[in-house]
Amino acid sequence: MKAYEIPISIPAFKMLKRDFGYTHYLKLGEINVHHKNWRTRKNMDTYFTELKKNQVMITIICPYASRGKLYVIARMIENTFSQKYLMYVEAAVSHDLDASEAIRKFMDKYDLALEEFEWETAWKKWQRHKKREKELDLIPLW
Repeated sequence: MKAYEIPISIPAFKMLKRDFGYTHYLKLGEINVHHKNWRTRKNMDTYFTELKKNQVMITIICPYASRGKLYVIARMIENTFSQKYLMYVEAAVSHDLDASEAIRKFMDKYDLALEEFEWETAWKKWQRHKKREKELDLIPLW
């Protein structure tokens, strides 16, 4: 088994700690991730070497993983956090709670500071989700 480090956002890191019991490493068995190489090698190297201010490094232990697979795993973790966020707010809104209050409660649940998960970003993400949901309800006339 080898250890690899990947960068993820602080909110996703807190989700791993709270919901999945992440402490020092995440152990993966056989990795069956199929990906397309969307990035050039230079951009992929930049992603792994230049840590942004709202990111932390986590350790993944597995038999072997290429940079492309590690990138896909990092994006999957970020996507899981986004889905949890949107499902939480959607469920709260469907039970007659204001969206802004639901976002605050989600931030409290994961102990997120405003620097880690900015209010404007969270609100825009919710607005885009509502817009996509509304577009899915439209019947195409072709």
